[in-house]
Amino acid sequence: MYDEIISTSMVNTTPCTNPEEWSFTAIGSKACGGSTGFIVYSLKINVPEFLKKVENFTKAQDTYNKKWGIVSTCDIILPPAGVDCVNGKPTLLYTISLIKN
Repeated sequence: MYDEIISTSMVNTTPCTNPEEWSFTAIGSKACGGSTGFIVYSLKINVPEFLKKVENFTKAQDTYNKKWGIVSTCDIILPPAGVDCVNGKPTLLYTISLIKN
């Protein structure tokens, strides 16, 4: 399922020249709760169909975790700030907040 999602996202087959043509969504289900990460996808694909595949994968992973008593870390994965094109690849951007005392 995951390989099909990656293929459908076009992340490895379409050069990134304009970050406005890309988006991202949460994917996967940690046993402790929350998503396992985020995935970039092209806005040129059938987005509703793609998001349904991601949803089905996430549900299947949740079902698997519960069935087999899987454990995971309980850290919270913060969402990216956006997508940028880096060396022709769509890349998730994260902001770092520095707290000064």
